[in-house]
Amino acid sequence: MALTNSSDINELLPEKMRALVVTHDVDWPRNGPGLSHVLARRDRFDVNVIRKATEEGFNPYYGIPIVTEIEEQLHIRSTFFFRSNYDDGSTVDGYADTIKDLMKNRWEVGLHVNDPSTIEKIILEKKSIEKVTQSPVSGSRIHYLKVANDTFSNLAKAGLKYDSSLMYSKDKIDSRNTGFTLRGGLVVFPITFMDAYLFTYTGLTEENVAKFVLNAMDSLYTSGAQIITLLWHDSSVMMKGGRAYSNLIRQIADKPDLVFLKAIEAFEMVRKAKKPLN
Repeated sequence: MALTNSSDINELLPEKMRALVVTHDVDWPRNGPGLSHVLARRDRFDVNVIRKATEEGFNPYYGIPIVTEIEEQLHIRSTFFFRSNYDDGSTVDGYADTIKDLMKNRWEVGLHVNDPSTIEKIILEKKSIEKVTQSPVSGSRIHYLKVANDTFSNLAKAGLKYDSSLMYSKDKIDSRNTGFTLRGGLVVFPITFMDAYLFTYTGLTEENVAKFVLNAMDSLYTSGAQIITLLWHDSSVMMKGGRAYSNLIRQIADKPDLVFLKAIEAFEMVRKAKKPLN
């Protein structure tokens, strides 16, 4: 059977299995955006975080250790997307030790594409990440989710196998944001939930976001979805609102009928169900 849309996911997973792909975008350089940036947004953090940033040079945007500690406790592995170049002029090399540690402990590292406008630019970014990983990078997500008509075909021609930059609706639960689709020879996993959108477009708070997501997940799974994709930025886990990640993921992990997947694992399920994909 040809796999062409999310409804075909029933061919990939055992009946009634429910899967969650957990992903994190690493938007900021290793040293963070700088103290002036943090202080201008001090209302996003509690006083102890601001004190550490001011007195100790602490970077509250570097949340990878917090994310991995939570996930390690729950025996979860997720996917982190890194940019090749950051806004302060630094490169992914600043994350070399972090990336090596992630890979050693079985987290996945993907490419957070800055500029998908040409195949050549994507290849350069991909090679920058692979110089650090010392292994091929399979998946991507576009920075700011800026997807154009030729984005997915460019990614595929640059050697990527899957992407997760598509989001049909930002302000409501949309079943189209589940499962997968095929675009330009690429497997695409739409983003079902993103932390930033939950706290802006959807208007949730730290206190009610977990209940909302859990209820929405139950509704989507009941309606036939089998793969849901969550994006939670590592830079948000010390912020008011974003701190809810720990509570949310622990409650999800309590569900006995749910399996956690890295994005590459979800891709492999698709690949095995239909060969070749292009």
